[in-house]
Amino acid sequence: MDVGCKMSIKEIQKLTGYSYSTISRVLNGKAKEFRISDETCKKILEAAKKLNYRPNILARSLRLRKSMTIGLIVPDIQNPFFGELAWWIEKLLREHGYSTILCNTNEIPENEEFYLKVLFDRQVDGIIIAPVHTQEWQELENIKNDRAVVLIDRIFYETNLPWVTSDNTLAAERMTDKLIKLGFKRIAFLGGTPNTYINDARFEGYRNSLEKHSIQYDQEIVLFKGYSSEAGEEMMSIIFERDQDIEAVFCVNNLVFLGAMKIVQQKELAGGKYVMMAAFDIKHYSHIFKRPLLCANQDLQKLATNCVSLLLDEINEKPRKNPHLILPVYIEDLRTNLLN
Repeated sequence: MDVGCKMSIKEIQKLTGYSYSTISRVLNGKAKEFRISDETCKKILEAAKKLNYRPNILARSLRLRKSMTIGLIVPDIQNPFFGELAWWIEKLLREHGYSTILCNTNEIPENEEFYLKVLFDRQVDGIIIAPVHTQEWQELENIKNDRAVVLIDRIFYETNLPWVTSDNTLAAERMTDKLIKLGFKRIAFLGGTPNTYINDARFEGYRNSLEKHSIQYDQEIVLFKGYSSEAGEEMMSIIFERDQDIEAVFCVNNLVFLGAMKIVQQKELAGGKYVMMAAFDIKHYSHIFKRPLLCANQDLQKLATNCVSLLLDEINEKPRKNPHLILPVYIEDLRTNLLN
């Protein structure tokens, strides 16, 4: 502990009468560990606030051999899904005493590689990635041997890295089942980037449902052009050019849905027939679009909670026997607001 920090604690000691070690333990978040009462904590923290106490983060990092920072790499911070997910992760990490460095890759693999190196050079204690890459690359393989790394949402098919994701295949199958149960048979699929986990898992669920209900798969109404709203707009336009009898549309994510909705609404306003829309993570848009929607809702709080827990276990060298977690997804019919 540096001299300035020692002087500040001594001032708190004079003001409160508590021992140096008790004050230090409270200020370092170890009150519960040493069974220090809430009343004592309150008095010490009030005194610290009055004296404008500020810990020396660098000295603390050197003492603990930790930077108390975590890197978070997301593919598109403009996507509300990743914005909210980052909000939960930052909140949970802060509650454990960690600060978060947020990096946005804009769905560009080279940006992901750049930020991974930056975070490693900054000596972060761990890194959470929702990857753009579809498999481990050399730099990641090197870094994971020296830093705790956890994947979230998007994962690699073959990896020993810890990860947490949702049950995308089952959710996609159940949502397609629901569309068919509602009477829709001609269901287009607007997919993301080919050969990525999220796209492939959700497409597999869509195909499983068609096969289960003996509905012939039609490549003409299936497209894969990325996860952006622009991709959704482009794919929906192509689908309508190919087939005017589309009854329902399965969108791989929320942004693709927004782009597709622009084209669907234009067509409906021009006198076209109604099209049922279904997508992952669109519940927040139900108040904007006054129409029936089907939504596969991922629990972002649970995704974040499990991810942070996995990461902290890795940092504290307590690896789990099964570091791969798949969380349930809930299908919601936004016509009735009843969970299925």
